[in-house]
Amino acid sequence: MTLGWIAVVAAGVWWLTTRLRAEVLPDWGGTSTESGAEVRKTNPYLIRSMRERSYDSQIEIERRVRETGGFVSYVVSFFSDGLEEYALMNVPNPSAGSGQGMPDNGWPVVVVNHGYIEPEVYSVENSYINTSAYFANAGFLVVKPDYRGHDKSEGEAGSLTSRINYAVDVMNLLAGVRKLDNADESRIYMYGHSMGGDVTLRVLEVCPNCVQAATLWAPAVRDFPESYMYFARRNADTPARRERRERFQRELAMLFTPQEYEQVSAFDNVNLVEAPVNIHHGTNDESVPYEWGQMVVGRFVENNKEHYFYSYPGDNHDIAGNWSTALNRDIELFQDN
Repeated sequence: MTLGWIAVVAAGVWWLTTRLRAEVLPDWGGTSTESGAEVRKTNPYLIRSMRERSYDSQIEIERRVRETGGFVSYVVSFFSDGLEEYALMNVPNPSAGSGQGMPDNGWPVVVVNHGYIEPEVYSVENSYINTSAYFANAGFLVVKPDYRGHDKSEGEAGSLTSRINYAVDVMNLLAGVRKLDNADESRIYMYGHSMGGDVTLRVLEVCPNCVQAATLWAPAVRDFPESYMYFARRNADTPARRERRERFQRELAMLFTPQEYEQVSAFDNVNLVEAPVNIHHGTNDESVPYEWGQMVVGRFVENNKEHYFYSYPGDNHDIAGNWSTALNRDIELFQDN
């Protein structure tokens, strides 16, 4: 290939990448022109960009799902970035928790951010049903969002930016929760398991005063983009995994520059967290390496942030052997804050 053709090919690749960035992110704000090409100034996926934007929603009850002695479950809906999303909401019965009825300011709230489940397998009514029930029986109003692209919620799941978009969904949901007559907006807490740990940590960084305390179970949190690429390349090298890995690489090149990696990483922005956090991890976690939990703890230590680390020898990804113990530790943290 001659030098002339090399120059032509290089120019074509540069032009295509620039066009793809513009097409994939049409809502990026602030543009300028360099050499006749549009160059984006603001990346909406950066944490600082997420801190500057607004969030809002109105929660609507869609249907009643079930009733137990401790709570009533509903499927509710809300809008996030124009997408209709769904969530499970458990409302305690007056006898739940302390047994004294709903507090004067409404029920304290726990938002349950679920971990990775195949979006078409995930169920708004049944996924993480036991965790949601445990908090509701303890006297918390529980809201478990689907995230976009899960079950019947609109939007796309499974892209490189999905966890960031899921955090946007949770932020919009929080705005709706604060409007509920039976919710205490001054006592909102958050649970995040695995991928939901990344979502939760990102929310804590985007809005430090939105959540009074949080818990991270086996957090799938590392520096960006390793927190995504690790799962794209692990286990069997099937055609589907190769396609996912290649798609992530294309998205990474189109949407981010290396200089932006730290600015988009929940792992690298723990300094923004203000709420106290429990971190739980089983040493035999088969999904998220136990070392990842230790590294997250290290970030909290480096930034002098209030946290409590609980290690469970021999336990798995779901902390099944110490499940109620870990949840009771979370309830204790929430009740104290």
